[in-house]
Amino acid sequence: MDIAISTHYQDYLLWGLLLLGGLPLLSYPFVVLASLMGLASRTTINVHWFYRLMNKSFLWGTLAYPLVYIPCYWLARGENGSLSLAYATLPLLFLALLYLCFRWMDVPSKNKCPDNDKDPD
Repeated sequence: MDIAISTHYQDYLLWGLLLLGGLPLLSYPFVVLASLMGLASRTTINVHWFYRLMNKSFLWGTLAYPLVYIPCYWLARGENGSLSLAYATLPLLFLALLYLCFRWMDVPSKNKCPDNDKDPD
């Protein structure tokens, strides 16, 4: 009885993880367009190499997301046990990594000018 209940909850968890990982694919056509435009653009702003790396990693990562999700989806459906849960979790970890790249891709520089605080009148 306990094994059947455990398997039932494991199935629900597996499908929940796969659903959460698949939801970003609904917006993928729009993301592809934006990422391609971002990769095609040329910048004249000199930024630190780390922020440029985060920017390119985010843009390429959003383009590659289906290449991460689809194999993990098929592997998670084909396996049984905790290995299937690990495969279902990989796309969510990739999304967390993309979030970190997004968070650090365009950090503005803090140039404070004392003249900005003055009243224009």
